[in-house]
Amino acid sequence: MVSNALCALCGLIIAAVINFYGVSAQKSQCSSSEFLNPDLDVCVPCSLCKQYPKTPSCNTCKSVDQTSDVWKLAAITSFSVLAVVLVGAALIIGVMVHRHKSHKRPLREPIEETAGPLYQA
Repeated sequence: MVSNALCALCGLIIAAVINFYGVSAQKSQCSSSEFLNPDLDVCVPCSLCKQYPKTPSCNTCKSVDQTSDVWKLAAITSFSVLAVVLVGAALIIGVMVHRHKSHKRPLREPIEETAGPLYQA
């Protein structure tokens, strides 16, 4: 009786292991642009998920649109930072030029005072 129960338990464990490896083998047969439909046991293309987004197992697909959104976000961010840096540099250069032009230099030679008809000495 104990040997029959032990044999049944071993058979159950072997069946579970075979089933587990069978499912993982079927999943590995699908390419990266496909997913395994568990109801039909066939590989279904991920393009079906764009037409029917509520299809089961669509979350296992790696969408091409998600990766392109990352690049768009990175491009927008980098161009925004570049614009802020350029505007800041232009403002700093403008302030420096304005200060340089408005800075009064001391005269090198003294100006002679002349007594003319307007200026009575």
